[in-house]
Amino acid sequence: MRLTPRPGRCSRPQTVRTALDIPLPRQLRLSRHLLGVALLTAATLTLSATTGVAQAATPSPLWPRGVDVASWQHPGGAAIDWNAARASGLSFVYIKATENTEYTNQYFTGDRDAATRAGLAVGAFHYARPSASIGTAVEQAKHFVSVIGRTRTAGSLPPALDLEETGGLAPGALAAWTRAFLEEVESETGRIPLIYTSRWFWTDPMGNTRDFTRYPIWFAIHNDQAAPGAVPGGWPGWAVWQYSSSGTVPGIASRVDLDVLCCTSSALAALADGTLSEIQKWQAGAGLTALALGAPIGVENPAGGGGRWQQYANGLAYWSVATGVHALYGPISSRYLGLGGSNSFLRRPISDIEPTTVPGGQQARFQGGWIYWSAATGAHEVHGKILSTYLGLGGSGSPLGLPTSDEYSVPGGRQSTFEHGKLRWDAATGQVAQLPPGP
Repeated sequence: MRLTPRPGRCSRPQTVRTALDIPLPRQLRLSRHLLGVALLTAATLTLSATTGVAQAATPSPLWPRGVDVASWQHPGGAAIDWNAARASGLSFVYIKATENTEYTNQYFTGDRDAATRAGLAVGAFHYARPSASIGTAVEQAKHFVSVIGRTRTAGSLPPALDLEETGGLAPGALAAWTRAFLEEVESETGRIPLIYTSRWFWTDPMGNTRDFTRYPIWFAIHNDQAAPGAVPGGWPGWAVWQYSSSGTVPGIASRVDLDVLCCTSSALAALADGTLSEIQKWQAGAGLTALALGAPIGVENPAGGGGRWQQYANGLAYWSVATGVHALYGPISSRYLGLGGSNSFLRRPISDIEPTTVPGGQQARFQGGWIYWSAATGAHEVHGKILSTYLGLGGSGSPLGLPTSDEYSVPGGRQSTFEHGKLRWDAATGQVAQLPPGP
């Protein structure tokens, strides 16, 4: 599957990096593999002469079994017999689809279609080539989706990002590149991608960031144990575990990566159900909110800033991995769209429509500000330091009441007007002052 080896292949402490941990160029993989085989053979002979050969532990046979493949599993152009692979007990497969912005695996479509006909759940992965330009993350994501489609059918596993090269980026820049790729795939497909990584790659090049736990982890560690052990990055557990890179499977002519899915056939079925988007799943249980929104109009579309949105007869619903699904309707949704929707400074909603402390008032919270509405005041946004000051005073429950304007420019700063006063931000001092009503 991979162009570079991964750490964690040998049964040794994960905090110690040896020469075998260091990723090598593709042309040196074989020599490193032979070295590993020689070392393993010597160790095995020594152990046999003393205490007998130790048997490596294996994952639970109750966990759904799978493989991941690339063009390497087609030596000399040999086809994979997916019916034989399925008959051997496999339940799923991940297939390399793309790399960078140009490469497409010539066997991807044929393998995907044949594996699907054989009854396997099928997913696709992209081999990442990060670079200093964050725009390349979006370009690679678009190339990936153009090859795999939206994966919105039964039996389709979520798309996956194969992350094991840094492109020379520091942890913060690499995390930003990764986030841009994932959010673009999320926006285009309406599905939550998986992240393929190893313990070393996440703790070292990625700085062990905990900012990606919303994305299920496909954890690569070849430890000859019955379980992968602790997962880095704050993930509470793993979704898929790649436990070997040297498996043999009937119907596949070469060695192949072996995987298991956590941890039941029903979990596999749920992960592979691409028929409903996250918004559609939410709508099915949204109750009175769904009734207030009315019938959907048209199809879901990608939302600015990541995620997707769906128009309804009386409003909108937005979804992203970061925020979940939130619904807007009435004057607040109209004002939000008038400001530019998720492409505006407000970005994505982080709440549904909520009541204010003012009877009859409504509010909705966004990543970049709030919108308030009442019949008497209309719908208006508040954001930035003025919003922080307003909330500190008590928000809609403060003596200021509800906003009667959006934020607007004044000499030397910015200002928002409320029912019973004003808040003015001074550009020179960065401070917000409360002013009485009036001109």
